[in-house]
Amino acid sequence: MTIREIPLLDHDNETRNKIMEAAINLFAQKGFNAVSMRDIAKAAGLTISSIYHYHESKTALLDDIFNFFSKGYIHYFEWLTKMNESADSLEELMDNMFNAEFVDMLDPLGFLVISLAIKEQHNNESARKCVFDLFYKHSIHCMKSDFDRLSQKGLIPQSDTKTLAMLFMFSVMVSNDIRLHEYMGMDAPLECKEVYAGLKKHITSTLKQGV
Repeated sequence: MTIREIPLLDHDNETRNKIMEAAINLFAQKGFNAVSMRDIAKAAGLTISSIYHYHESKTALLDDIFNFFSKGYIHYFEWLTKMNESADSLEELMDNMFNAEFVDMLDPLGFLVISLAIKEQHNNESARKCVFDLFYKHSIHCMKSDFDRLSQKGLIPQSDTKTLAMLFMFSVMVSNDIRLHEYMGMDAPLECKEVYAGLKKHITSTLKQGV
């Protein structure tokens, strides 16, 4: 399969991209409340007036970040759904869902945004909406539909496919945490491949038994 990168920062304006990249890194590592607009300007190598030219407030900047991330995330699942529509076996579906593109599709900043959304979901409406709409509602719905399709074809036993979809989404969150270690130059406790391989084996075994 061909790797198809989804850029998180697709603004035509280079200055705006610098602002968002600096903000993502600072928000994800220090927390939204601990970062000032002046901090972002310094990290981006810009004046603070440049920041306010594009974003009237720190909250508006965070909203912009989640908006652009959401577009890339939904685009990826549209691609995955098309791939899974032609899957004729559980093994093929698992290969699609657990291939390297699942963890490499987004640029590295995407993993920081996922972490940021999870951390800020109890304090910020945009983060809460991102977590619920994308990670829970949209993702689980798409993956449940993929498992349902195989069940309807008689390729897997009748199963609680929503539970399987939730289990898969949990693995994505674990993998994201591992990738964050790598992104920040830290030793990860496990490799992403090990996490996905283990979950793939578990789901396959569970489906063969019927749940």
